[in-house]
Amino acid sequence: MSTQTQHDDSHPPPAQRKTVLFCPDCGHESPITGDWETMTAGDERLLVCTDCGSVVDRRSRRRSDLVEAV
Repeated sequence: MSTQTQHDDSHPPPAQRKTVLFCPDCGHESPITGDWETMTAGDERLLVCTDCGSVVDRRSRRRSDLVEAV
């Protein structure tokens, strides 16, 4: 017995969807380079929700420097 799956490529997902962050607390969404507040805590770079103040992304500054340089 085999299971067949169907995949509809007629409507691919928007390209920007992969770069959108969502706040887990309030649902705010914005591109990674969008309206998030950027803060530094020790050796970490934090992206903070501008609506509720929750941290939505936490990365080491070394890695975030590489991401921002791209």
